[in-house]
Amino acid sequence: MRAVTVGIVSIGDMGLGMAKLLLSHGEHTLARIQAAAIEALPSDHELVVHADYILSIVPPRSARATAERIATTCSHPDTASRRQSVEDVNGHSDRSPLYYLELNATPPRQAEELAGLFDGTLSTGTVPCHYFDGGIIGGPPSQNVDGKWKQPSVVLSGSVELPSTWASLASVLHVKLVSPRIGAASTLKLSFAALTKGLTALSILSVSTAQQEDLLPELLGHLDEYSPQTAALARTGVVGMSPKAYRWVEEMHGIGEAFDREGGWDGVGSQIYGGMAEIYRRVAEETILGQERVGARDRGTSVEDAATIISSTTSRTMSSGHCQASHYPSS
Repeated sequence: MRAVTVGIVSIGDMGLGMAKLLLSHGEHTLARIQAAAIEALPSDHELVVHADYILSIVPPRSARATAERIATTCSHPDTASRRQSVEDVNGHSDRSPLYYLELNATPPRQAEELAGLFDGTLSTGTVPCHYFDGGIIGGPPSQNVDGKWKQPSVVLSGSVELPSTWASLASVLHVKLVSPRIGAASTLKLSFAALTKGLTALSILSVSTAQQEDLLPELLGHLDEYSPQTAALARTGVVGMSPKAYRWVEEMHGIGEAFDREGGWDGVGSQIYGGMAEIYRRVAEETILGQERVGARDRGTSVEDAATIISSTTSRTMSSGHCQASHYPSS
């Protein structure tokens, strides 16, 4: 009986960490598909043929296109026949269903829509594929010098029959089934991110404004003295966000939608987190911090440098006339 095959779409920072974690526990990672590849590729066919589980870990903007590609591939009759020719992981005469774990930071509404894409795969003549709504809470898996793994929590929601191989995979990936309802895991993931990445967005506003007024040392000093936990979170967030800011734009919009739709905030969530999305968009697209990559950092490696870069960009924006003082009629 062969080993479980896990496909990962795609090998970014988080995907690479998950792949290393799986390999360290004897699992086999099959696919290294770039997040930018949003059209159906021959490698999708091979992925569906050989994988027992597919983990979708892509930027939120690519989540729908990725799910559509996999669902479409599952519906091809030739994919089903080729998949049947591969030995089943449980030794059954018929190949076990495929499991698709949607682990991207997308709103619950989208999770429900993506689940619908896979309903058609449960009909005869296609590759049956079960869908899980999910999210990853925490940073990428990393191995300490003593060999122990520090890993995030993989939260999932959905109601499908689990195969015998599930327990081992769930243990390795630190999976928590939080609800049978599609969308619940996405709500949990975004509610968590609202507090962590939301605080980082507020920190960007705070430190860049203090830098504009030559008050950053005083701000940081007062935080250290009167709110040291906030100071630590702000420093870590501002320094760490640069390579990820582009990914967090859509995530902030998703948080706002979730708060309005699931939380009943009637537009308040979108107003607040739409503003935070704009903060991350500006960092990613209008500053040199947007060129930073995980593992290859050059700028923004201190809160002072990040604040200097961001404040100089906002200063240029104001001076170029993109952000001008409002003129009110005299009373």
